[in-house]
Amino acid sequence: MTPIRGTTRAQAVEELLRELSNLLVTCYSVPETEREVSWAADADRITGHIALTLATARARLGPDARAVTAPTLHVR
Repeated sequence: MTPIRGTTRAQAVEELLRELSNLLVTCYSVPETEREVSWAADADRITGHIALTLATARARLGPDARAVTAPTLHVR
C-alpha cells in the first residue's frame, strides 16, 4: 500500500481494512494442522506487514491521526 496524496480518510481506512482482510485470508488458508508452525515461522513477517500497513494508513490520514487515542467503532 503506497501513500497517495489527495485521497480521503475513508479511502485510507478502506485500504487498511482490505490489506488486513487479505492478510487474514492468507494466514487462515494454511491448513489448521500446520498453522502453529507456519505462524510461528512467519510471525515477524506477519506483524511487520500489519505495522507497515497501519503506519501507511495513519500517514494518509494526516496530522490529526495522532491525536485520536480511543476510536469508537460502530459495529452492526
